[in-house]
Amino acid sequence: MVEHDEETPELSDLPLPPLPPGISLPPPPPPPSLVEDSDFDDNGKVSEEPEADGYEDDDSGSTDFQSQWEKRRTSDPNLASDSKDSMYGHIDRIATGEVGTLLDRFSDRFGSELDREIIVLRKQQQQDIRSVKPTVELIAGPTLEIDEGMDETKSDDFIEFFDVVNNLLGDMPEDFINRFVKSESFVLFESVGADPGATDEDTRRAFFVMINAELGELPEDKINEFVESPGFEMFTRMGEKYGG
Repeated sequence: MVEHDEETPELSDLPLPPLPPGISLPPPPPPPSLVEDSDFDDNGKVSEEPEADGYEDDDSGSTDFQSQWEKRRTSDPNLASDSKDSMYGHIDRIATGEVGTLLDRFSDRFGSELDREIIVLRKQQQQDIRSVKPTVELIAGPTLEIDEGMDETKSDDFIEFFDVVNNLLGDMPEDFINRFVKSESFVLFESVGADPGATDEDTRRAFFVMINAELGELPEDKINEFVESPGFEMFTRMGEKYGG
């Protein structure tokens, strides 16, 4: 074997042979990006800020209704007006007794024919009063004033009685209401309900007899609730006057 001379340079020190034609070395990697001055804090350390991903942490762990409502109202502004107005309007109607009464549920059944009958009835009553009033005033003026005051009190009692019955029937089950609306009794009910204070004594007596019979068809629990309610006192008072 031929021994290498100590002065012979090693292969690693020799330059690389040239590349074949058409081949080039890849570009060197880019230098590391420099950190801007604004990213350093007062101590010269790089400040780390969380990346914004479009999600805001608003204590979303809570699942109560108010938090969920606020999120929905923010995403859809229409909910803030339409739904809230509808909700509060409904609460107001419940508080004032405008929801659940029989007349409110079936007010669309009051037609122009009934209105014309009421107008004709009132006109006839006014004409009768005008023809009788001068004679009554000459014969017994003071007595007439007392009678008018008593009639007004009686009329107010009957109006209150109708309100009691109206609200009571409005709280009945749906099947009871549907049956009552389809019955002949409802004709008298809506006629009296148009103006309870203008009804005569015969109509009021017939109304009480009808209502007394209808209330007898109520479920036992509803009857017990009505007996314990303040409206039952008015019912018994009307019974003493018109139930005989």
